[in-house]
Amino acid sequence: MPFQCLYCDKKTQVGNTVARRGLPKKVGGIGLKTTGIRRRTFKPNLQKVHAIVDGKYTRVLVCTRCIKAGRVIKQLKQKKPVAAV
Repeated sequence: MPFQCLYCDKKTQVGNTVARRGLPKKVGGIGLKTTGIRRRTFKPNLQKVHAIVDGKYTRVLVCTRCIKAGRVIKQLKQKKPVAAV
C-alpha cells in the first residue's frame, strides 16, 4: 500500500533544505550566502482509519484534511457487552 491518501491522492513530496550564513543586507550585512543544499521529503499527515470503501469496512490511509472535511465515512464503534457479576 503506497503512502498516499485514498481520497485526495496526497503523497510524499521532495524538496530542499538550504543552509545559509551571513547577515541580511536589510540588517546591515553583505547578504546571505548559501553553504549547503540537501534533499528532504515532506510527508503528509496520514492516519490509519477504519472506513467504508465500496460497501465494506476496510483499514485505509487518509490525510487529516479529508477526515476534517467529512469525506471519510468511519466505522461505527460497537458497545462492548457488560459482564454480569
